[in-house]
Amino acid sequence: MKRRLQNRLALLSLIALVTMALLPAACGEPESVAMPSEERSDDDSVARTGEQIFAMTCASCHGSEGEGADNWTERGADGRLPPPPLNGDGHTWHHSDGVLYGIVSDGGLGLGFGSNMPAFKDQLTREQIIAVLEYVKSLWEGKQRDGIALLQYQQDSSAADPYPADE
Repeated sequence: MKRRLQNRLALLSLIALVTMALLPAACGEPESVAMPSEERSDDDSVARTGEQIFAMTCASCHGSEGEGADNWTERGADGRLPPPPLNGDGHTWHHSDGVLYGIVSDGGLGLGFGSNMPAFKDQLTREQIIAVLEYVKSLWEGKQRDGIALLQYQQDSSAADPYPADE
């Protein structure tokens, strides 16, 4: 029964992914996403779901591999920063789970960041936001900066500022 449900969820995810690929959204104008909700778990199904949601909602700005804009450290004419890399080459890894969740949920301006990052709280559920962030963190596997393991650093900073509790 559980396997059948997982297969159905995977099929629904694939259909949603194909549909979204055929109807690309403009950067900064997120489309409504109808993805199956999954609780956070240790198995990689959350990361796979997060990867699918990332492809549909984030890749148009942050790149399909999370590489970000080439000039992500230079403010544009509007004074805002372009999309940073999310693959460990930028600074995303030094934010706690709580901060990362807030950025995705409320957008870059909602938290006072100088970016055009849109708010996704009306398009994605709590579980979907967490799935995307868990996928992004999977891009940091094995990466270090100045001898610091990115995943370990981020995990340590998240101990005091975890994802918000389910309401």
